[in-house]
Amino acid sequence: MIFTNPAFLWGLLAVLIPIAVHLLNFHRYRTVYFSNVARLQELHTESRRSSNLRRWLLLAVRILAIAFLVLAFARPVIPDRDTATRSGSTVVSVFIDNSFSMESASQQGSLIDEAVRKARELVTAYSVGDRYQLLTADLTGVQMRWLSRDEFLEALDEVKPSAASPLLSDVVRRQQAFMASSGAANRHAYVISDFQHSTTDLDALPTDSLALVTFVPLQGTEADNLFIDTLVLDAPAYFKGGSIAVEATVCNSGSRDAEKVPLKLLVGGHERALATVDVPAGASSKVLLRFATDTVGWLDGCVTIEDYPVTFDDSYHFALLVGESITMLELHSGTPNAALARLFADDSTVSLRASQHLPSSLADISFIVLDEMPELPSGEQQQLAAWVADGGTQLVIPKPGLSTWSNGTVRANSIDYDNILFRGVFSAQSDDMELPTVHGHYTALPASHYPLSTIISLADGTPFLAVSASGAGRVYCFSTPLRDEYTDFASQALFVPTLYNMALYSRPQPVPCHTLGTGDPIVLQGRYDLNTPPQLSPVSSQVPALSFIPDVRRVGDRYMLVPHGELTEAGIYTLGSEHLAFNHPRRESQMEFLAPDEVADALVNHYGYSVVANAERHLGETLRARDGGRSLWWLCILLALAALAAETVILRLNTKP
Repeated sequence: MIFTNPAFLWGLLAVLIPIAVHLLNFHRYRTVYFSNVARLQELHTESRRSSNLRRWLLLAVRILAIAFLVLAFARPVIPDRDTATRSGSTVVSVFIDNSFSMESASQQGSLIDEAVRKARELVTAYSVGDRYQLLTADLTGVQMRWLSRDEFLEALDEVKPSAASPLLSDVVRRQQAFMASSGAANRHAYVISDFQHSTTDLDALPTDSLALVTFVPLQGTEADNLFIDTLVLDAPAYFKGGSIAVEATVCNSGSRDAEKVPLKLLVGGHERALATVDVPAGASSKVLLRFATDTVGWLDGCVTIEDYPVTFDDSYHFALLVGESITMLELHSGTPNAALARLFADDSTVSLRASQHLPSSLADISFIVLDEMPELPSGEQQQLAAWVADGGTQLVIPKPGLSTWSNGTVRANSIDYDNILFRGVFSAQSDDMELPTVHGHYTALPASHYPLSTIISLADGTPFLAVSASGAGRVYCFSTPLRDEYTDFASQALFVPTLYNMALYSRPQPVPCHTLGTGDPIVLQGRYDLNTPPQLSPVSSQVPALSFIPDVRRVGDRYMLVPHGELTEAGIYTLGSEHLAFNHPRRESQMEFLAPDEVADALVNHYGYSVVANAERHLGETLRARDGGRSLWWLCILLALAALAAETVILRLNTKP
């Protein structure tokens, strides 16, 4: 038991008053003369005994009346086990969900407005001297600080909708860690949210025996929503005059079928393709949009639909880099490879050059084939290794007859269909596919000092074609020369996509789409002077004018952009000479929410968690009533009245003849 107003317990000293009165209760006596006192002596003895009993009873009930009255003013409370207050300081961490789903309408405006109002109410349940933290879905570093009550109330005015949508477990984990760093004895965390299904991972909630976490569910409005979920642009490379295919996935999270929904493909702000799609309720459909490229450089594109009331996910941005033809160099020992010459002759996308010597500069070359070359001088080996590490692609076709060479005929028996060389090549996997046969091969590849991944394997378990990563580039290696006397691979249909895709994928393509709020590093294409870092600026005037210097780091031979939540608007941005496309995450697109009783049921086995589900009542009053535990002041009043009533009864009995 604890007392809300313990200072009133000093009032218990008042019980000394009836004690003193009873001890110092001197009576005045009169002398009365009787002729026969024998009978009076007997009555006197009996009256004295009953008088003493009444006096002690009066003393007891008066002490009890005063004691219970004092206890009532001291407000005794039996605290709940989960909300017991410890001696020491108190910190309060409040998370307001300001994600896009909280823009739904409520009786008090939007759900964000209602969440801010609830946050203002809950601080009234705590003292002015307590410390507060305001956390939003942005989870920025500036929010990791303690505020006074006035500072907290001022910060509530700055809460705006955000594209971020963190998982609930990540939010609670961050709240608990920050409160633990304060060293406070009493740690209270609050989460005010609509508890959307896609972000409410109740099973992953952390446990902290010293922190009390309260969920305040706000009733979101479940609405039908049609949105663009993903775009797929997985061509190996893009060239002027070529055709680019964009596959859009449109999802319908509503309960009604969507028919003839128009999709627009915009490139450079101009409409380049139009299509319609039918999307069943609760399902998704894919749409293929194509457009031709007529320029070289960056192409900024966007696929859009129109849908209300949820609009943040109606557009999906992308940025592509369209280049000139790929330069391919074949190094040979005297005779160029006839199969390579036939494949790439007069090709507009791959320009094949043949030479017996490595040029002094490899800057304009994307793909180099070492066709049965003898060992290169050490200087050229270092030059070639540095070129590969910087993103180049190399193919090694070995000379026959060296160490680990094995004679005999072996047939290939398996192929890695998931390798990028065969992406989109096969409509289905087949055991009847014609695979190459070799007449002599290496059981250990000449490039085996790299970690190898087999692409095509032979029946004896050795690779026919393998690949290894070296820095930012790749090294492919065959186990046999590509001449007819050693293999029939060059005459098979598999030869064309294998070599052609090696050339196309040799030019590193930037990722066409990025997602806001993930914090994942982004590999950049260009090189930057970190002493004078470039600005990240929006391309479109529709995006708010936000330009800043981002965190660009050098990792090995590559440069990376590390986002820290500065970007909040979807669109196309420029960094130096390259373009980056950012889109809002689609977690918020599924407009489904957990009801308050569902949240409460899921927390039954979670210690330290509770739910305040009465949205109509003032949150501060609700918390005071909950955290106050079981109050006993009213029982003390009843007992004090009972003691006074007992005193009255005893006094009346004492006056009867």
